[in-house]
Amino acid sequence: RDALDSNGDRVPFICATAGSDLVILDAATGEERWRYELEGSADLVACMDDGSRVVATSSVYEVDYNDFIESTCWRFDADGELLRSDTFEERPWHLILDAGAAATMGLGRPRCGLMHQTDDDCQHLPHAPDDPILCGVTGESQTMFGHASGDFSVLHSDGMELEVFTVDSDDSVLQMDCGLQHAVTGGDGAVLRGFEISEGCPNARWEVDVAGPVDDLVLGFELAGSVSVWAATWDGVRATIEVRSADDGSLFATLDPGFRVRSLDARDDRIAIGTDDGSVHLLRQELLERRLEQEPKATQLDDDGGSSRRHEMQERLRALRG
Repeated sequence: RDALDSNGDRVPFICATAGSDLVILDAATGEERWRYELEGSADLVACMDDGSRVVATSSVYEVDYNDFIESTCWRFDADGELLRSDTFEERPWHLILDAGAAATMGLGRPRCGLMHQTDDDCQHLPHAPDDPILCGVTGESQTMFGHASGDFSVLHSDGMELEVFTVDSDDSVLQMDCGLQHAVTGGDGAVLRGFEISEGCPNARWEVDVAGPVDDLVLGFELAGSVSVWAATWDGVRATIEVRSADDGSLFATLDPGFRVRSLDARDDRIAIGTDDGSVHLLRQELLERRLEQEPKATQLDDDGGSSRRHEMQERLRALRG
């Protein structure tokens, strides 16, 4: 993000949570601008483009209950002055800050629904009261939430209403991403589901089995004329990244990251992969396209000789991690 300094010039900054702290860094120098110690574990953070408001959430975990017992939403100005803090029982699983500096959070149990905070007040919005929100994503055109029931919902532009879309599935939605024309969901059922977004409404288009429960997923650059879907899975022993088409779910490639994937991110012609060993791998569109063109059969696995072909393909694509 960019903040305005005393001369009115834009200065890029980074908002981050670490341990129990909210930290604001100068993006150019890495120097710390300000820091604030929150109560419990610092979780989510969002900020205005001009840096005028920074909102963060924290949660307190009770070992005896094996659950989160309370959360707090903290609101700061550009200089790190605390404007207000609001504590409630539910843990927020996604946080969005709109153009008017209103924060909307998707909540888990007990009340579920949304929490809406402004400079002046904080109120609970009782949408889908029996269906906890487990994740969320803010894409290019809208914000979506994934629910424990397997359904997902779309946040209205006013930040106050939810429209729930029913999905014929018992798998909880733990990961999701959305763009202008596509949305993809995944969870603990080792199934990936794709949706086409038309006039703001998602319509189910495909469903495929993947190698294991989905740890993370992201929509990425185009491959073969289609937006790509990158899904990181973990079956308890082995980590896999499946690269698929957002149009129909067809498989482009399978990658072996070597360690469990904790984070996927996409920007322009690059995909960033963060793994359990602390490594960050960067894959470029041009390099991946060239590899796939050279070895077209590596884009999918057949039943006959599948194990051998999988091994060969992983060996070829492992070089991409360099």
